[in-house]
Amino acid sequence: MKQPFRHKWIVIAAAALSLSLLAAALALVLKGTAGPPRSLLETASRPFLRLFSAASEQIRQVSDYFQGIDRLREENAALRQELEEREKEAQAGLLAAAENQRLRSLLDFTAASQDLTLEPAWVIARSPDNWQGTVTIDKGTNQGVQAGQCVIDAGGALVGRVKETGGSWAAVTLLCDGSFQMAGMATTSGVLGSLEGDLSLLPQGKLKLTCLTKEDPVRAGEGVVTFAAQESYPSGLVVGRVTALEEDPGGLTRSAILTPAADLDNLGQVFVVTAFWEDQ
Repeated sequence: MKQPFRHKWIVIAAAALSLSLLAAALALVLKGTAGPPRSLLETASRPFLRLFSAASEQIRQVSDYFQGIDRLREENAALRQELEEREKEAQAGLLAAAENQRLRSLLDFTAASQDLTLEPAWVIARSPDNWQGTVTIDKGTNQGVQAGQCVIDAGGALVGRVKETGGSWAAVTLLCDGSFQMAGMATTSGVLGSLEGDLSLLPQGKLKLTCLTKEDPVRAGEGVVTFAAQESYPSGLVVGRVTALEEDPGGLTRSAILTPAADLDNLGQVFVVTAFWEDQ
C-alpha cells in the first residue's frame, strides 16, 4: 500500500510540474506581448500552478507521515531493547537474591551448630535410572573433597555422603539410595538407630531409621539427626522427620520411615563438609 500511494502522488506532481513549466515557457516566449494572447496564457496556466502547489503540499504531508512512522518504529525498537535489558537485569537480581538467601541460611546454620569447614559445589548430573540415588558435583580432590564426607544443602540439612572423587568432581550417594548408611538419633526421645536407604522407598525419596525396639519411644513427627562417636562425619546434622513406624520382619524390631529435610529432587548448590570440630 505504501509504494503505490507514493507513486500516485509522484505522477500527479510530475504532470503538474510539466504543465507549469510549459506554461512558464510560453510566458517567456510571449514576454512583452500584451493583449488577449498573454492574458489567455496566464488564465490557462493558473489551474496547473494551483494543482502543482496542491500536489507539492500533499507530497510534503505524505513524506512527513512516513517519516513519522519511521521515527515511531525506531522509538519502538529502542523501547523494546530497553525492556529486554530491564528484564535481564531483573532476572539477574532474582538470581542474586536467591543466592544471598541460600548463603544467609547457611550462615545461620553454621552459627548455631558446630564448627564446620564447607566447600561449596554445584550438582552437575544425576543418576539416570530409578535404581540408585546419586548425584555428581563439580568439586573433587583438588578442593579437598574426599570419600566419606557429608554433603549438606544451604539450610544445613543432610543430602548424602561423598562416594567417589576425581580431581574436579565427586559422586555423592543420597540419603535415599539403597547403599546409604549412617548412625542417627531421634531428637526428642534420644533413641539411637541406623540411618539406611531402602530400594523400596527410593521412588518416594525416603529412608529409614532402623534397629528400633518396640519399647523405644520414637513418635511420628520427631526429628532425626546424625550421630557419630569419633566417626568421620559430624553429629547433629539434620536428616529429616519421622512420618511412620513399621514392624520389621520377625516382629522383634521396628523401623521409622523418614522424610528428608533436604529437597533431594531439586538440588542445586550444595556444601561438602571437608572438616569439622565438636566439643567432647
